[in-house]
Amino acid sequence: MRFRLPSLCGAAVLSLGLGSTTGFSAGFAIQEQSLSGLGNAFAGASASAEDASTVFFNPAGMALIEKPQIHTGVHYILPEAEFTNLGSTTLTAPTQGGDATSDEDAFVPNFYYVGRLNDDLAWGLGLSAPYGLTTDYGEDWVGRYVARRTELETILVNPSIAYQVDDKWSIGGGASYVMADAVLSNAIDMGLVFLNQYQAGGIPMTPETMALAGDIQANLGSPKYDGGIYLDGDGDGWGFNIGIIYQINDDWRWGAHYRSEVDLDLSGNADFTVGALESVLGPAFEDQGGAVDITLPDTFSFSVYGDVTERWAVMADVTRTGWSSFQELRIEFENPSPPDSVIPELWEDVYKYSVGASYKFTDQLTGRVGYAYDESPVPDDEVRSPRIPDEDRQWIALGLSYAATENLDLHLSYVNIMVDDPVIDNTSHAAGQRLYGVIDASVDLISAGLTKRF
Repeated sequence: MRFRLPSLCGAAVLSLGLGSTTGFSAGFAIQEQSLSGLGNAFAGASASAEDASTVFFNPAGMALIEKPQIHTGVHYILPEAEFTNLGSTTLTAPTQGGDATSDEDAFVPNFYYVGRLNDDLAWGLGLSAPYGLTTDYGEDWVGRYVARRTELETILVNPSIAYQVDDKWSIGGGASYVMADAVLSNAIDMGLVFLNQYQAGGIPMTPETMALAGDIQANLGSPKYDGGIYLDGDGDGWGFNIGIIYQINDDWRWGAHYRSEVDLDLSGNADFTVGALESVLGPAFEDQGGAVDITLPDTFSFSVYGDVTERWAVMADVTRTGWSSFQELRIEFENPSPPDSVIPELWEDVYKYSVGASYKFTDQLTGRVGYAYDESPVPDDEVRSPRIPDEDRQWIALGLSYAATENLDLHLSYVNIMVDDPVIDNTSHAAGQRLYGVIDASVDLISAGLTKRF
């Protein structure tokens, strides 16, 4: 059997894409951008304009905020992804290694400010983290050739302006500047790389290399000839967001919001470990620079918000996310060896549907509830990665807001995200490897923060 060196080297770098843990929203988005909105599962987010977080969800809502204010808080995210092996293989041999659990918690803060320029114009600034993840399955688990550790941190700076056209219409827009840092690592089966070169004639046939090839064949699936790669990089990109709100009457309104794609140019370093085959393969895996272009998806949301009575409010939202921009992952290296790698992702556009309600128990205390169904962009088990163990999910959200004073509201929210158990049957992300298993995934979120008016 013959193996091509480019595909085997591609296994080293297949995961420089930005994947999601089992938490947050579908794909690798973090939708936890508002304390009050989270309690309603972000139903009505493009129409509610309840506080300064409207900078993110629809800048047109700033025109409806009468007093300057800040809205800020932190979200404590507790994801868990427990992988159970169902028969992973290296060529025809079982891949050795145990099951693994990734359960690293994360804190996600955000900050928004809205102020008035005059009776018709408002401006705002948002600082948030729209995409991010941390997963770590350890060094020796059965899926090490696809993923070990993944980290992504992003910061969105979103200055915005809004104009109240008349009593019915408001419009708004802003600029999106995204900064990103990423760290990724996985093992490389250097034994398979050796066999590829040996059988192609790139490594001379001698008694020593014949014996080595035989030992590699005898140890297929074991970590004896493992190497590895550690990548880190950073980059930035620009986009925009625009929105409108229409006030149907004193109690009901709808809003629509569009956030553009952002092209991120990430560059950094690729550090290789060759291991037991250093003397033979070391020159092909020198530490060097690397780069990848990632397109963050566009989104379009349509929301409705209504006050049914003085105490009850209801809301709903449909959001489309353009994940079809993530069709492949192309990694470019500074040197000819290893060659550039192209890994299929084939993600699809998806929708998130949410409904919610709020109830004023007293003039000071408001309760919130929400439900959301969030589709996964991963098309099938064959391209799902443990870096992106994504599947359709359902949200159950609860929240409380307390008016401590006339100008200070305190918020507390809890969300449980139930993820359909993702199955991975992937042969395309690491040449010669079939990662086959199921992930038991769930997420809890606890959020706290405040709205302060001036």
